[in-house]
Amino acid sequence: MPELLREALRSPRELLGMLAALLVAMVVTPPLPLYLWGPAVLLLAAIPGTILMNRVRVRAEHRARSQEPPLREAP
Repeated sequence: MPELLREALRSPRELLGMLAALLVAMVVTPPLPLYLWGPAVLLLAAIPGTILMNRVRVRAEHRARSQEPPLREAP
């Protein structure tokens, strides 16, 4: 998990996207009736946040793979 957070901090675009999704959810959710808060938060914050974190995870895995030394072939 610390690696994902470090990778997210390297990309201001994903970080701003997550913050924007959270801010939109905070502004849109309170006027709704209480029973709609859960679905609204899922649609407005959790799903976009998950998509952005998956993008960060893929980038972190790619960076880790590129920094590994190449495997030696068996003779």
